[in-house]
Amino acid sequence: MQAISRLLICSFAAITVGACASASVPVRNFAAVPIGAKSPPTLDDVGKAIVKAGVAAGWQMSDIKPGYIIGTYKIRKHMAVVDVMYSTTTYNIAFKTGDESLRYDSQAQTIHQNYNGWVENLEVLIRAHVNAL
Repeated sequence: MQAISRLLICSFAAITVGACASASVPVRNFAAVPIGAKSPPTLDDVGKAIVKAGVAAGWQMSDIKPGYIIGTYKIRKHMAVVDVMYSTTTYNIAFKTGDESLRYDSQAQTIHQNYNGWVENLEVLIRAHVNAL
């Protein structure tokens, strides 16, 4: 009887850990993040810094037009795409789309928990690059 109880407890723990590993969490976006550059940067300087930061973080950065870059991150079976809108004073990073493995829920605004780590890493590098201007 004790062996069966332990087996049930271990099975429950394994299921719980497995469920947590693939949990959905609220989507992390960044809005109106201030650029604290030493001197006023040009729009072109900010765009170049964002592209450089994205590449350093492992993202493919597509410069669409001044003030707008699309970032794409691919790892294993996952793919995430973000919009990066920027000016000479602020920038925004917002989830655009992703593949099915990210389990994005537009109603609940939730996504696979790994996405937030990827976009937070991107934001840290962007902040460092634009603030160094």
